[in-house]
Amino acid sequence: MTRPRKPSPAPRTGPSVPMLVLGLGALVIAIAAVAAVALAPAPAAPSAAASAPPSAPPAASPSIGAAAADLSPYASTTNDDAVGRPAPEVDGRSFDGTPVRITADGRPKVIVFLAHWCPHCQREVPVVQAWLDAKGMPAGVDLISVATAIDPNRPNYPPDAWLAREHWSVPVIVDADNQVATRYGLTAFPFWVAVAGDGTVAQRLTGELTPEQLDALVTSVASP
Repeated sequence: MTRPRKPSPAPRTGPSVPMLVLGLGALVIAIAAVAAVALAPAPAAPSAAASAPPSAPPAASPSIGAAAADLSPYASTTNDDAVGRPAPEVDGRSFDGTPVRITADGRPKVIVFLAHWCPHCQREVPVVQAWLDAKGMPAGVDLISVATAIDPNRPNYPPDAWLAREHWSVPVIVDADNQVATRYGLTAFPFWVAVAGDGTVAQRLTGELTPEQLDALVTSVASP
């Protein structure tokens, strides 16, 4: 059954006094809100210090001498064609800006390349530091480390905080753009390069070394 429709109320000719008052009140509130947005100070942009990581490597890249050509990418100790070639010279800096250099200065050197996110490097650093604490480097031989493959999106960042936790006493060159690693032919971590007193490469190795292997590597370039 269809219900009959109720008659529609007669249209009004204009707003009632209460409705007019409510409308004016809403208009005043809207104007006040716009004025508040326009007059409110803009929020301050976050400072660079607030958004930066707690510690980070310096932006400056090390300078590499052009006298020596790049070493070929490392493949194996067998028939390594880098052996006997001049090691690229590096004029770098540590995390705190201290100069650290690799030069043909007549001193044999062992160079270790480390990546903060590499689990092998994380295990190797305390082994090397304990070895150094126990016996130290032979007189006349330098041990230099290179912090490379630095990535704030990977674990154990920043590398300077990691090495500080390990009480790492070895001079560090910060390889911010990986150019030192490339020049030395790095293909895996940890990466070891032994340099003879005449500035030529004596041996390259990859992987974790035991204290006995460290002894052998250093002895291979130590001056008689």
